[in-house]
Amino acid sequence: MLTKQSTGAPERLRGAPSADDLLRGPIKSKTVFPVLVLHLLASAPEHGFGLMQRIAAVCSGVLAVNTNTMYPLLRRLEERGFIVGEWDHPSKRARRMYSITPAGRERLERIKTNMLPYLDALAASVERLRSELYITTSEENL
Repeated sequence: MLTKQSTGAPERLRGAPSADDLLRGPIKSKTVFPVLVLHLLASAPEHGFGLMQRIAAVCSGVLAVNTNTMYPLLRRLEERGFIVGEWDHPSKRARRMYSITPAGRERLERIKTNMLPYLDALAASVERLRSELYITTSEENL
């Protein structure tokens, strides 16, 4: 639960990352989207629009991804050697299919290891907020 300062404002729990740290720091589109792309490509090759659809489904629309985000990200990941793209019909430019590389799998594991504490802190913060707003109020009405 949040504690109250003398001003009545909620005080952040000791050792817990701030919302600013979570939402603008490591957990942001420049980190979340690359890890999602690498994660999805680890299970199967995919084209850019397919990745956008899969990310939208995984995030239930909470994190929106569009072509202006996806295609530059795919180019950066390819330039860094984390993914490789090939045209599905080499004679015509129909769709570019992307696959993860061994370097991409290593990068994915590193990102996931570093991201887990932030995701845990975010989940705990959301649960505290939910509890504060709904469970405490429901119990008070009993």
